[in-house]
Amino acid sequence: MRGTKTAVTIAGVAVGVLALLGVIQFALSGENSAAQPNPTGTTTTTNVVETPDGALETTEPSAEVKVGTGSFKQQRGMLTIEVTRVEVANSRVKLFVTATNASQARMTLPVVGIAVLDDLNRTYAASSSKWEGPIIQGTTASGIVVLDEKLGANVKSLTLTFSSISGQFAPTGAAITVTGIPLPK
Repeated sequence: MRGTKTAVTIAGVAVGVLALLGVIQFALSGENSAAQPNPTGTTTTTNVVETPDGALETTEPSAEVKVGTGSFKQQRGMLTIEVTRVEVANSRVKLFVTATNASQARMTLPVVGIAVLDDLNRTYAASSSKWEGPIIQGTTASGIVVLDEKLGANVKSLTLTFSSISGQFAPTGAAITVTGIPLPK
């Protein structure tokens, strides 16, 4: 009798697993499924200069976008911040940033904690950045830090600071700073 109950239990589990796999396959095969990639998506490039203030957003075909690439990074504890690209158009700056959380706990780097200092000691806020604050343990997140104000004249480099970092393994002092980020010429 005991062997029969075990066999019935195993058969029931197998049927349940097969049913679950069928549901998953059905969900992934539907045309309107959110899990399906969009095979017709395209990427286009325009001469639009995005700015933090919608009223200031303009389409300027003559706007020259200067781009600088490299690896400018800082590691503190289990967190690494890296700036890989800098774009400047009409004195507006975008910093392309990655954050790597090598810890076993989530860290949060809020947008309100982002500040940029230029080499002339002028501070810029970055409240309209495209940055997701929480970074899951053991992952890397990417985003764009957009300066809310135009750069001052004669600025050659920037310093990016994430402050107010929270999490079990957040850096001591809850901040990390990347210095010497050159502006493209």
